[in-house]
Amino acid sequence: MSSQNVETLRQRHQEFNAQNFDQAMKLVAPKTKVVDHGRNLTINSREEFRGWMEGFFQMASDVKLVDMRYLDGGEWVTAQFRAVGTQNGPMGPFPVSNKPFSLDVCEVWHFNADGEADEGHNYSDGMGLAMQLGHIKPPA
Repeated sequence: MSSQNVETLRQRHQEFNAQNFDQAMKLVAPKTKVVDHGRNLTINSREEFRGWMEGFFQMASDVKLVDMRYLDGGEWVTAQFRAVGTQNGPMGPFPVSNKPFSLDVCEVWHFNADGEADEGHNYSDGMGLAMQLGHIKPPA
């Protein structure tokens, strides 16, 4: 049986997939620290977290989280999944490629006593994503 923290994270991921950002942003506490390690970006509030989530849909309007697996560590929860979609919007300095992608992601979340994430870490392979989309060449 999954803990409440796992169920909270699973539900928020489903809300992300549905682009229900008003609900998905409730994953994090009003004051939080979420680090996107692949982009060296730190998020410190619910509003910033919402903008971070919306950015994925600006890059790929059809992005979805799939093959989700959750590891229950009580107040710590780890999620492994793939983000899949088609890059039909710009990605930072890179133009639209209209190519599909599959990005492996690992997240580690700490939940406070109120069931909100007060710390989160997102790990993904941005260089691999840029190669999949044809923005950089793979090493020889």
